[in-house]
Amino acid sequence: MRVLINPLATRAPYAAREALVVSKALAETARREIMQWEGYEPTPLRSLAPLARRLRLGTLLYKDESGRLGQGSFKSLGGAYAAGMRLRELENPARTVLCCATDGNHGRSVAFAAERFGCSCVVFMHAGAPPAKAAAITALGARVVRVTGTYDDSVREAHAAAKREGWLLVADTSDDESDPTTRLVMQGYGVMVLEILEQLPGAQPPTHVVVQGGVGGLAAAVAGVFAEVYGERRPRVIVVEPEASACLLESALHRALRKVEGDLATAMEMLSAGEASPVAWPILQRRADVFIAIEDAAAIDAARMLSESSGASAGLNVGVTGAAGVAGLMELLREEDLAATLELGPDARVLVFGTEEALPGPD
Repeated sequence: MRVLINPLATRAPYAAREALVVSKALAETARREIMQWEGYEPTPLRSLAPLARRLRLGTLLYKDESGRLGQGSFKSLGGAYAAGMRLRELENPARTVLCCATDGNHGRSVAFAAERFGCSCVVFMHAGAPPAKAAAITALGARVVRVTGTYDDSVREAHAAAKREGWLLVADTSDDESDPTTRLVMQGYGVMVLEILEQLPGAQPPTHVVVQGGVGGLAAAVAGVFAEVYGERRPRVIVVEPEASACLLESALHRALRKVEGDLATAMEMLSAGEASPVAWPILQRRADVFIAIEDAAAIDAARMLSESSGASAGLNVGVTGAAGVAGLMELLREEDLAATLELGPDARVLVFGTEEALPGPD
């Protein structure tokens, strides 16, 4: 495990430039739209009390996204919302072709929107993305195009194809910090935070939030809305990434966006990204307190533990990516001095995200 306590993290008032990207008000706008979708309902905020006792934490709460809109991932909030909002700007949305790049979940969300609006959709997936994710996308009527290389290569290919063909790109990351579509994606993720605020036992805010990294859109949405709502009392935000693709940690180390090279291969497949989102990064640079990179084995073990029904776990439907936050938390707690520094102890109220369901068969 590698750990960086972010020296640039602040509890200063949420800035206007941050609120242009994601805010409580923008998340509420997204929720008003998403509440009209068939099948929408808040996902559960589960108490993992036995595991909290084992880890000697005061409270451990788990936002369970495995049943979100029948798509098994929080991503169904973001891509589908952004696509829908952009399609409504057009005179003939049914004649539009949506496109995006994905490791799996974002593409499924965009394909879901295309099916709702009756338009075509092309999804670019790198060669290593899971076949089960591709199958779920094609089941919604979208066309999957496999791209040689990594997730970042598929992002570039989707961007080039959209420009060449005149398609509508629905990206969850963008080189343009002010990209409106990527911001809409993040605002859709903010709906989860609104649900959590209403679900917190006794309305007590968490003291710590542990959230998966990837390109950073989810983490920035979570960190941003919590920072705005709670101000100086905001929870510590801990961002977890795979060691093989820790682009956020590398960016934090250099205090500027940095790219991770290599094949980015990881069992936490939905976090396989070598380039952080410039849209998300300005928020994370100020609102993420800790960045950690963990090995695959930790996430695999955490997924297995959470999936089993035992005295310490709840028999959850969670895959390796979905368990990465819990894995990161457990890795931190193994370092007693570090845990003490971060006040991860009996008074801690910790929130984690089960970001997605288990894949069929081996995850």
